[in-house]
Amino acid sequence: MKPFFRRSKTSILSLSLLFSVQGCALVALPGNLRKGSGCATVISTRDAERCIAANNHSSPIPKLDSSHVYTLAELIDIAETANPEGRIALAEAKAALERAGIARSSYLPLLTFVAEGSDERTIVPFPEPIAPRGYVTVEAPTAAAQLQLQYSLLNFRRGPALDSSRALEVASALRLARVHQTIAHDTAVQFYQTQEAVAQLVAAQTILMTAETVENSAKEQYANGRATLPDVQNAEAGAAEARYDLASAEGEVKKKNLTLTETIGVEPTTEITIVPQDADAPETFEDSVEGFIESAKKVRPDLIAYSQEVKHNHDLYRAARAGYLPTVGVSASGGRTSVWPSADFGVLGHADVSTWSAKAELKWNVFDGARRHQVAEAVAEEKSSVERQRAAEDAATRQVWGAYVDYRTAIEQERASQTFLESAQTSYDSSLDAFGYGVRNLVDVVQAEKQLAQARLTVVRARARRQQSEIELDYSTGDLLSSGSRSGTRP
Repeated sequence: MKPFFRRSKTSILSLSLLFSVQGCALVALPGNLRKGSGCATVISTRDAERCIAANNHSSPIPKLDSSHVYTLAELIDIAETANPEGRIALAEAKAALERAGIARSSYLPLLTFVAEGSDERTIVPFPEPIAPRGYVTVEAPTAAAQLQLQYSLLNFRRGPALDSSRALEVASALRLARVHQTIAHDTAVQFYQTQEAVAQLVAAQTILMTAETVENSAKEQYANGRATLPDVQNAEAGAAEARYDLASAEGEVKKKNLTLTETIGVEPTTEITIVPQDADAPETFEDSVEGFIESAKKVRPDLIAYSQEVKHNHDLYRAARAGYLPTVGVSASGGRTSVWPSADFGVLGHADVSTWSAKAELKWNVFDGARRHQVAEAVAEEKSSVERQRAAEDAATRQVWGAYVDYRTAIEQERASQTFLESAQTSYDSSLDAFGYGVRNLVDVVQAEKQLAQARLTVVRARARRQQSEIELDYSTGDLLSSGSRSGTRP
């Protein structure tokens, strides 16, 4: 399959939605997000919120048109909208954006409106000459309305907590990008497998035609006395075997269609038509594996997400260390208070006045037994995330190596299969002509026919393997869905 685009080793996930956070490179998000009205370029958290809000992940699941012939790019677009994993990742990214907003709100004051009403009755001791019972009762109905302000002037945990939430925000966006790459990868693999099944069906139809040609030729030669009855029976058996294989190929196409539609995320159905296998010869491939490995480390969303997790855990360590430092805050309230007191001997003075209070507070936890454990836990988490990042990079290197070797092997196998098919076709044509002239027996023709059938199926399998290895290489390097993709999954 001829790629739509050449690989660009300097591209950084050009998937059309970019995030920019302090200290982070521009990060691109999957192609389905560019359908949203606010997703051309995201350079701030506010832009990200607007973009994700514009992409309603609860939209109806698309339906396939049985009369339409689908390309791979079209099916990937549908999968990015319909696949549940993509919807989950989008919802998690939105949750991460909101958590970052919660962390930013710690820099803002807390303003509360309080309105209350109360009625209180108390007993006040009094000398008996003044109060015969030795006490008086006082009732004080009260109504108050206040605005209360709380503001943290100095809190050393606030900055690290915000940086930590921002790192998680970026990491969730990167995971969203990788999820969409995974969706595209799975869709492409199943698409090529379905193409292979369809191509094998076409090959089975051609094989049946060839077997029927041999059968008819054998019957003609038998009628002319140039072939024996066993020759005719062998030819008939070959045609029957070809019909059996054709029926199997038809069933395999239906099963692959079901799996393809399930992978996309729509209701599974066999009523789907896709474009046939591209018969173009593979292009020359001379790129070095080192370049692909370096590209993967720079642009793969999941690897970049691990670096953000390391930053997140380092910021949690900073926040834990900040627990040793004091906090400074202010609080104030102001409002209106009305009181209507009364006693046993009459109504007391009614009051309706403005009331207020103000307070500044320095708080320093001199001893906290859990504090050192919190710091130690944060250090351990940071070390753990560093090791996870290293393990992920090693796994990515191994994945790129495997995909690179498979792709080069698949290219050579496809070229060899084409040569095999040409040779088998020539051999079959020669054997059939020679049999017609009576200089070759039917056994030779049947052998050439079986070899030709094997060659046709080998070409189909080799082409499908090369296409799937292209997808694996793009997926392992993080270029899938980008304009530099070798497989051309995104037009």
